[in-house]
Amino acid sequence: MMESKKQSPTSINSEEFQGILESIGYSLIDCGDHWRTQALYRDGDNNTAVKIYKNTGVWMDFVENKGCKPFEALIRLTLKDNKQTEEILLNSSTDNVTVYQPKEKIEMEKIYDDSHLERLFPNYNFYKKRNISEETQKVFQVGLAGVGKMYRRMVFPVYNEHKQIIGFSGRKVDDDNNFPKWKHIGKRNNWVYPAFNKTTGVEEEINLKEEVILVESIGDALALYEQNIRNVLVIFGLSVNNNIVNYLSSRCINRIYISTNNDNNSGENRGFIAALKSFLKLSNYFDLNSLSVKFPPKPYNDFGDAHIDGCDIKKYWDEKSIDQNAQLKFICDFVKNNSSSFTKKEVKTALLLSDA
Repeated sequence: MMESKKQSPTSINSEEFQGILESIGYSLIDCGDHWRTQALYRDGDNNTAVKIYKNTGVWMDFVENKGCKPFEALIRLTLKDNKQTEEILLNSSTDNVTVYQPKEKIEMEKIYDDSHLERLFPNYNFYKKRNISEETQKVFQVGLAGVGKMYRRMVFPVYNEHKQIIGFSGRKVDDDNNFPKWKHIGKRNNWVYPAFNKTTGVEEEINLKEEVILVESIGDALALYEQNIRNVLVIFGLSVNNNIVNYLSSRCINRIYISTNNDNNSGENRGFIAALKSFLKLSNYFDLNSLSVKFPPKPYNDFGDAHIDGCDIKKYWDEKSIDQNAQLKFICDFVKNNSSSFTKKEVKTALLLSDA
């Protein structure tokens, strides 16, 4: 996991990125939301080989095709001098560039053998009743547990970036209210699900669309997957963990949709408040223009309910536009007027955003 000494990369404006890049020899071709340039770090002479996004500094080399990398990596690779890189980033006129340093790892994450999946029964009736096809369930490798800690639950394996199983999430199939709906094994605060699962194609879809939708539960992800919306990550509750933030920061992401449950008319407003909290957290790392709160279609509480009822979520998603300025004003005003529901840091962030 990574953290910054100063402000996040996306708090930097494009002029500041441009100043640093040109100061170390890059000639930039303006392409709207990004620049194209040559790969100085490998003496490349193709003036369009490297794509650098203006809003995040994230870049990729189309010739080497190694995927997206953070801004600091480009500077470090070009200068080939760690000390000089840090001096440029920390002492530049921008005073805003993030220098990432890894945290010391406290403990190793447990890895589970793939043989655990062989203990699950290929019983797909529970989700079939929720209009989730057997094909989709097989893609997510879900099965029914007949014994153990996940007894009588539909169990989903969770993978890390090395395609190793690091946990399981289980949805109960009974109506017994004495047990929680979901149960998790593993450190769910580290999960970036289902980006690394072997067969979903979610990571490829996120990279292709350069957009991601953050939802509360696997049930939401299944419903969206059925409707051919697959650039989805599950936050397993009401907050976005730091590994998801790091994952998104290392990719070319132009839009992040926060799509927690649409329960703003209920007494607790849990999903509604969670969406605003997530917006405020992500605003510290990403350009405001890339962030949107977009709830499931009314009158449904979540995407799973909408899908069961036959709602065309894809049509709703493609047609519903968002006024970014109006939404930002609403969020800031709501937080200021309901400060007891937010932390002091969140209220301070809202005040800063409203004055921006």
